[in-house]
Amino acid sequence: MKALLPFVLLLLVSPTFAAITVFTTANHPAINADANTRVVFLDAPDRLQNSMFGQFSSDPASAAQEAKSGLQQMSAEQQQQIVEAWRGVIAAWKLGIEKYPAVVFDDVDVVYGTTDIDLASNIRTQGGHQ
Repeated sequence: MKALLPFVLLLLVSPTFAAITVFTTANHPAINADANTRVVFLDAPDRLQNSMFGQFSSDPASAAQEAKSGLQQMSAEQQQQIVEAWRGVIAAWKLGIEKYPAVVFDDVDVVYGTTDIDLASNIRTQGGHQ
């Protein structure tokens, strides 16, 4: 038990920072975000796929061939961009985000309807009432 005391004291005196994630779209950027704020653009996968592949044919067989060809021509950087975009969408799904925009504090508290970090923080502090 005595061996844990220094670690407990370190935790007590160390500053803690709330992890903040904003789930939004490109049309509604985060407001008052700092370098520690994670911003997830839920429309990023669609925007990236559209910019990389363009519009697919309405014919399913042709569309499948176009997609296959496009995937084979993707660079490693483009692949990573798509993976990261989908990770954000999956994070929203895992957290149970019901709509956007949403500001999430410590993966627990959610304030819907704003991308303004300061406003969301005030709403959270006041117990959800503005």
